[in-house]
Amino acid sequence: MLEVNSPIGNIFLDEGFDDLKSKNVERLVISRMELEKRILRRKTDRGTDIGLKLDPGIRLRHGDVIKNGDTKIVVEQLPEKVISVRLKTKNMDVMILLGHIIGNRHRPISIQKEEILFPIQADSEKEVFTKLFQSIINYIEMTVEEKIFSPHSGADIHEH
Repeated sequence: MLEVNSPIGNIFLDEGFDDLKSKNVERLVISRMELEKRILRRKTDRGTDIGLKLDPGIRLRHGDVIKNGDTKIVVEQLPEKVISVRLKTKNMDVMILLGHIIGNRHRPISIQKEEILFPIQADSEKEVFTKLFQSIINYIEMTVEEKIFSPHSGADIHEH
């Protein structure tokens, strides 16, 4: 079993890993919730047994590279259901209400360009948020998508 204490880099953030972006590499595919764990045991897509025992303060991210001898393994986060909200206006009242409503639900968020994302468990949650956003629904576009979700680091909360 390979024991991993920290990644050696990230294919999206660091130079020198371009060859690992191909499909012919070993992958450790795990959920966002599993990425938050320091200790975890999983197998790669090719059956390599991996034991994560990460150093304190270290968390794996989508695209991280771990090493098994000469073999490099890429960590892949599973996509999950998210609600995507786009504003149709720059109205400050709408922006504040949107933040307040999402914040009251204690959801982690990700802000990507002009889009706010937060994870959901089921498509039916869109109906709940449609009701919650009722006073601003005409000023936003809301969709349910499957995406790789990475919470904004400044809003590091645990979902309730």
